[in-house]
Amino acid sequence: ALKQVVFQTKLGTVYEKAERISKLAGKIASLIGSDVAQAERAGLLSKTDLLTNMVKEFPDLQGIIGADYARNDGEDEVVAQAIFEQYLPRFSGDCLPASLTGCAVSIADKLDTMCGLFAINQPPTGDKDPFATRRSALGILRIMVELKLDLDLLQLIELALTEQKVEAPADTANAIFEFILQRFRAWFQDENIPTN
Repeated sequence: ALKQVVFQTKLGTVYEKAERISKLAGKIASLIGSDVAQAERAGLLSKTDLLTNMVKEFPDLQGIIGADYARNDGEDEVVAQAIFEQYLPRFSGDCLPASLTGCAVSIADKLDTMCGLFAINQPPTGDKDPFATRRSALGILRIMVELKLDLDLLQLIELALTEQKVEAPADTANAIFEFILQRFRAWFQDENIPTN
């Protein structure tokens, strides 16, 4: 049914997004020593709860309900936990994913959205950020820095761009990298850490 739900007109359906998350999560999992198959499975199932009446009625339960349904359907506990953790951190100061699989899916989800929007030349501007890409950038950074994940951010961006259904302009990866670094500077300034 996710094949009928549009994520963004130029970026395809939510099902296509879930497929991209699955592939990217698997690649990230292999880089951080997590189980590739579990990360791919969690990525593929990550958006299925968006079609449930529970999430339609209570949107704040997305991920929570997905994890419960995954457990009910006999999915591995690691997969269920990662379905919940894909949304972490949800806000400034929120907890981070507790599992490496959850880290892989969370980073993959956030990067997929960000890379897709930059690829179609719709980055956030001024106060307009309908897909919360600034929050996603900070979430990626917090996961990588606070959990000490040995990942190459530019490599991840390039991997995410190769999965997009649109061809991005040549400088897109660098533009996304610089966008994320700006969030890094803002985060450090908020912590009174010099950024020069």
